[in-house]
Amino acid sequence: MQLFKLPPPPEDLTITPEAKALDVRDSLLATSASIVAVRTSDDNQECATVGSEMQKLVKGVEATRKELVAPYFAAQKTINASAAVFCDPITTELTRLGMLAAAYRTEQERKAEAERRARAEEISRLQEHLRQAAEDARKAAEKGDLMGGITAEIAADALSAATTAAIAKPEPEAVKTPGQSFRARELGWECTDVHALYLARPELCEPLKPKASAIKAICSPESPVPGLRLWWKSEVHFNSR
Repeated sequence: MQLFKLPPPPEDLTITPEAKALDVRDSLLATSASIVAVRTSDDNQECATVGSEMQKLVKGVEATRKELVAPYFAAQKTINASAAVFCDPITTELTRLGMLAAAYRTEQERKAEAERRARAEEISRLQEHLRQAAEDARKAAEKGDLMGGITAEIAADALSAATTAAIAKPEPEAVKTPGQSFRARELGWECTDVHALYLARPELCEPLKPKASAIKAICSPESPVPGLRLWWKSEVHFNSR
């Protein structure tokens, strides 16, 4: 989908220096090439004069270059600003939807974790009963208790089958939704006092401005930092698919 229409840049755009500029450049190059050694004060003065003129020419070209590209930079800024204005309400709404989806997914993850713990506890319980049944069968055999031994073996077989079935079941997981990516532990941060932050942790700033990449890479809510409010949050990002 094309959101913006602009005239395409000219395909035959060429930049050709004026003849006078080429003459000045070539004259300076010829003069410079004639200087093969600096042995006297006069030689050094000539070298300085030619060098200064060449530097002056380079600066003039740079000034002209900036003047020529300025309209293109201005157009780029206009395009970027238009794109930002267009996308701002979408970005705000994506953030709101992401928070709703993150809350739902966090709850599903909590339920799945509770089910995983219950499953592990059930397997542990069955294994303990199985161990006890095997021990009962062994003791019955030592005592010559035929009926007790048979009863214990039947119980052990049933428990063994139940344990195997419980282990074979897949671990509970929260359902993943196509079009979303979920992060359960994303660092949230807010700078409350940039001066306090800079005095305490200058590596977290790019002169009097919080450095987001460093904050996310280094900080955690468990280690408070002056001038920063830190917390863990869950996030959902939407994929364009």
